[in-house]
Amino acid sequence: MFDQLVVGAAPGDAITKSALLIREQLLLRGRSELYAQHIEHGLDVDVHYLEALASRPNSHRPLVFHASMGSWPVFEAILANETRLILAYHNFSPPEFYLDFAPEIASDLVRGRWELAHLRPMVELAIADSEYNANELRELGYDNVEVIAPTPDVDRLNGVVPDPDMLREISSWGDGPLILCVAQQLPHKRVERVIAAAAVLQQEFCPSARLAFVGVDRLETYSRGLRSMARAVGLREPHMLGRISDAQLSALYLRASVFLTLSEHEGFCVPVIEAMATGVPVVASRRAAITSTVGEAGILVDDPDDPVLVAALLNRVIEDADLRRLLIGRGVQRSRQLSARRSLPRYIEVLTGELDRQRMIRPAAFAS
Repeated sequence: MFDQLVVGAAPGDAITKSALLIREQLLLRGRSELYAQHIEHGLDVDVHYLEALASRPNSHRPLVFHASMGSWPVFEAILANETRLILAYHNFSPPEFYLDFAPEIASDLVRGRWELAHLRPMVELAIADSEYNANELRELGYDNVEVIAPTPDVDRLNGVVPDPDMLREISSWGDGPLILCVAQQLPHKRVERVIAAAAVLQQEFCPSARLAFVGVDRLETYSRGLRSMARAVGLREPHMLGRISDAQLSALYLRASVFLTLSEHEGFCVPVIEAMATGVPVVASRRAAITSTVGEAGILVDDPDDPVLVAALLNRVIEDADLRRLLIGRGVQRSRQLSARRSLPRYIEVLTGELDRQRMIRPAAFAS
């Protein structure tokens, strides 16, 4: 079968989860391996380091490369070992968000787009998470692009028993509405917007409201700035929870009144779909691919830099029972449209050449 390559593999990472779900299905058809340059502690599955790519078992087939970050070692390894690729494009964050916090990451992101352009002659098929991502690839000269949602396993949280300790902890925060944000603590996620809006919500609309933020601390300088900002704007008792288990996350979704994300740039935004699947109304920024991911199933904010506007929208969702019912119903329906149950079979069909085979540059390479 096919082998896959990601730049970094980490527990809870959406791209890693997508690659692992794809691998589960490929394993039903034959051997399939996953490779990564960086592997974080805590993965309970086999992921091979980049150095092992040269001896991958399916070298006669194109390598599925999940592109989300520039990496010179990965680029060199691909050039040294591969002649044919299937590109799974998850988008690169805009480098300008990282110049002040991590210039080395900004450099990786700039180089990543250069790498994409230079890998194009090797790519037999590109799979984009969203039409937004597909358009970026087309601007780089890609013309064989399929758009498939990134196989989010959004149903998994509905099958997880909420952690009782987390439920008790949430109860100790008080009985006010809970605003939940799930995102890695990265500059393009614009977590500072969430903090500002939550502070205004408490001060002007709903004093008992609480904010819970779930997200891995990736850049200490940025995360330290967020904590300082929360104190400066008077946000009362923000709960910055870092990385948590699915059982703990399930408890948070169970108690959440609104899911809020005000990211400036997303190639898809899996947490939005997870929130919808668990019946939590969504308020999100009208930015990048978030717009198409949410569709009409949530409230999209035209000016996420206006904390008063965002706070007023949050309060409306909290107070308006009819609006809540409408958003919950639309959200559940939207999550089903974009769930792995629907997208994963199509993903596998595309990989195995059973769908739109005539669009492949070299279709014989995908024969069973």
